[in-house]
Amino acid sequence: MKLWRPGRAGAVLTIVFGVAVAVATLMNVTLINQARTALEVWTLGNKPAQAVLRYHLALVVPDTADAFFDGLLAGVEDAAVGAEAAVQVLRYRTTVSDDDETTFQLCVSSHLDGIIFYSGSAERIAERRTEAKTEGLVFIPVGPRPPANDSEGFIGTSSFLQGMESGNKVVQRLGNSARIGLILSPDGIGDPPDDPMYQGVMAALQPFSEARIVQAARAQPGILSGEEAASVLLKANPSVNILVCATAPITEGAAQVVVDQGRVGRVLIVGTDESAAIDRLVDKGVILASIVRDSRKMGQEAVQAFTQSRAGVLAHKAVEVGFTVRERQEPPP
Repeated sequence: MKLWRPGRAGAVLTIVFGVAVAVATLMNVTLINQARTALEVWTLGNKPAQAVLRYHLALVVPDTADAFFDGLLAGVEDAAVGAEAAVQVLRYRTTVSDDDETTFQLCVSSHLDGIIFYSGSAERIAERRTEAKTEGLVFIPVGPRPPANDSEGFIGTSSFLQGMESGNKVVQRLGNSARIGLILSPDGIGDPPDDPMYQGVMAALQPFSEARIVQAARAQPGILSGEEAASVLLKANPSVNILVCATAPITEGAAQVVVDQGRVGRVLIVGTDESAAIDRLVDKGVILASIVRDSRKMGQEAVQAFTQSRAGVLAHKAVEVGFTVRERQEPPP
């Protein structure tokens, strides 16, 4: 048998290492080129641009099947045409630690004109704004709440107000008999009592001394997170007679559990946002009401904030886009 001599083995290892470095470098260059070529070939809808566009924006959102982000994307699309901007959508994985930061750094290294960045947490917003400004980028943060001491340029829909309206719907229906199971968004941080939505629900319960949150839990990322969270919560707390859900996927999953367990009418649901499934379940009476955050307006406001910043207009204070309530439409008598 012919053996490898040390010198030959070393040469082979050198070649393998060189190939690995080349592949990694090529992958990084490819990602950057994908971003930079958006001005030429990318518009929302993946159609060739019909006119010369002035700006290249990145919309960065979680990689999740949530109707909220469909609305946000639609709003950005609406406003991008008038702003002469091409928009590239980048999605970060909530199941991978710091993938949002990795995606942000990709945007910075790609030398875009602006970044519209969604985060469920207020952490790092000020830090990212400073870094983007250093690189000459306009940074527009969007999400459920601004940083406590730095709301410059922030556009959002308040989780506290969302929770308060959800709580109002609960007590309007159940009053002091309300026993709430609260399922919070997976992209929040901290213990449930520190979550603004939890605090909003509690504020709505204040006039009703016997109404209470029996248990609050944070859903985990994933398609079935709403079903899993609702199943566990209802099994552990048989007294719960209403579920309050923080996102559309959680709402759909919780409704599926209530239907599967034959508890429609005995366990009510106050959900969040709109989708074909949620609308159908509201009309069937499975979902009592859904608090629909205006994510489309959020996207429109974000692009407007970008164009104003490019024109030298000072950044605004936090913008609250608000919500509507989707309830069952009773047929006329």
